[in-house]
Amino acid sequence: MDDRDHGPLVGLTYSKQFPNPAESARGLFVAEEVRATADAVSWSVIAPVPRTSRLLARFLPRPFVPSHSAFDGLEVRHPAYHVLPRRLRYTHVARSMAAASESDFAAVVARERPSFVHVHTLYPAGAAGRMLAQRHGLPYIVTVHGSDLYSNLTRAAWKAELEPVVRDAAAVVCVSEPLARDTVALLGADPARTLVIPNTFDAASFTVRETPLSADTLLSVGRLVDVKGHRVLIEALALLAPNQPDLRLRVVGEGPERGSLEALAAGLGVADRVTFPGALDREALAAEYRSADLFVLPSLREGFGVVLLESLASGTPVVATASGGPQGIVGPAEGELAEPGDAESLASAIGRALDRIGSFDPAALSLGVHERYGPAVVGQRLVALYREVAAGQCPSGVLGMAETDGRSPQGGAGDE
Repeated sequence: MDDRDHGPLVGLTYSKQFPNPAESARGLFVAEEVRATADAVSWSVIAPVPRTSRLLARFLPRPFVPSHSAFDGLEVRHPAYHVLPRRLRYTHVARSMAAASESDFAAVVARERPSFVHVHTLYPAGAAGRMLAQRHGLPYIVTVHGSDLYSNLTRAAWKAELEPVVRDAAAVVCVSEPLARDTVALLGADPARTLVIPNTFDAASFTVRETPLSADTLLSVGRLVDVKGHRVLIEALALLAPNQPDLRLRVVGEGPERGSLEALAAGLGVADRVTFPGALDREALAAEYRSADLFVLPSLREGFGVVLLESLASGTPVVATASGGPQGIVGPAEGELAEPGDAESLASAIGRALDRIGSFDPAALSLGVHERYGPAVVGQRLVALYREVAAGQCPSGVLGMAETDGRSPQGGAGDE
């Protein structure tokens, strides 16, 4: 990204979702945005973490994270805030996070003098970031990623914590068109300040395959939780099994549903066809994408789907559910769409993709995703937005701009 014709930008990323020494894969979608804009923006990063001692980390499903770490040579501050399990006293979490972050936030403002703050997720980081940015007289941008909207609408008190975040933001960035429309409709976000800017991906790690596609191996990647729909995928595999004797499924990731998913595969008679390699590092994950024949994202609800970009960048076609963000990514050239939560629909979509597996061109898949979602493309959109916000201007992209291919827009000023 060539920024020589413009003055320097100084920004502060504030996000609970960001890699740390104990959770290297946490919030990589946020880290990739920092990386994609680093040539044009001098970044500081504050990534709050739940307070946990080294001793308690041995007994709780929560790691100990040091107060400082580094990402791509950037110092990352990790203020620790108090939070109770099971969303107890949930409406107080943002205040706890803001109080814990005040010292680090003030130090960054005094030393680096940022001209804007980019906060990620509506709650609690978005609400805490709003408090801190307003306290220090800085404009802020908030990115809505999906679950941070929908999971916080189930109680009126939780929803009330979200509304001021979008109301007072200089710009509201949503990672897909459906998510943007829901943010406007459900929270009252101003359409003129609501933009669709997609996530980008790690283009250096996920490179195009050299092996040809066949029709033997399905791959799914994601945390093993109910909303990711792996149960439906295993049911779909069982439906396909009688006519696809060589079809195998690899499910990469960890989570609380692993035991029940293994039991389901056994109960449906496909345990010998399903492998759970666990969570993998970037190199091993990239190899999985390149060796699979078809990637499947069976989510019940998905704000965007960075894993789809990673698969396509690797030259592997995809099947996804029409669960929000995927509709803007997956068209006939990339693969097939299915109905969320419907094993028969998913099995049919997988079958259609496998039937035409030879028609997919891995190089074309990779080129297409780089042209739409590559770091340079998304980075330029973000930098344009940052410049407008830093200058006190209204965002130039607005909700409702359409792409020429007829799919959900991934443009405006940018997208997830």
